[in-house]
Amino acid sequence: MEYDVLIVGAGFSGAEAAYALARRGARVGLMTQSLDTVYLPFTPVPGPAPEGTLLAEIWEAGIAPWELHRKAKYALEAERNLHLFQSSATRLLVEAGRVVGVATWEGPRRLAEKTVLAVGSFLDPKLYVGMVVEAAGRLAEAAYPDLYEDLVRHGFTFVTREEAVAAQEGQPAYRVAYAAFAPGEWRREDFRLVRLEGLYGVGLCVLGRGTYAEMALEGRRLGEALE
Repeated sequence: MEYDVLIVGAGFSGAEAAYALARRGARVGLMTQSLDTVYLPFTPVPGPAPEGTLLAEIWEAGIAPWELHRKAKYALEAERNLHLFQSSATRLLVEAGRVVGVATWEGPRRLAEKTVLAVGSFLDPKLYVGMVVEAAGRLAEAAYPDLYEDLVRHGFTFVTREEAVAAQEGQPAYRVAYAAFAPGEWRREDFRLVRLEGLYGVGLCVLGRGTYAEMALEGRRLGEALE
């Protein structure tokens, strides 16, 4: 296998899980649709940062979102067991009822013993800015339409969640409605998405909502669970 663990999504929960696993010696692939938005928060992050997390290592009072992104990306890329790369997952690769990785829009297959979905608010999203509606998980960021359709084909069910972001620093206010895995699809104690072996979920796509600190803690907890 290419990786011990492949994590799709490099927001707070996905990046924290990858960081925790890599530091414990696992070979980790951390896939993101945009390297420019790794660990980039929607809004400024209040303290305190949870102990034992990447956030605790890089957070400081008043830190700007883009500075948090820069410091997190530097730390992730410095981990020798962690491969941070840009690609778009389009479907699960399944063999005999077990997920063995994902197919990508670009072509290469990414294989792993365990696959984690940390895709946040990017499954079947609708972003509303005034009268404009886009298929995006937040401003200027693409969704995972093919991956969502593939998950539906595998029988997964979803509920709709919604979050609003206030206007800030020249950015307009907006809200986003997105699909999160329905209750019963995910087990919180071991992070498993139960319809398929080898598949796990973390962050907003399974919890529906939470603070940055909560997402960081969930990522660290998954890293410990899959060690």
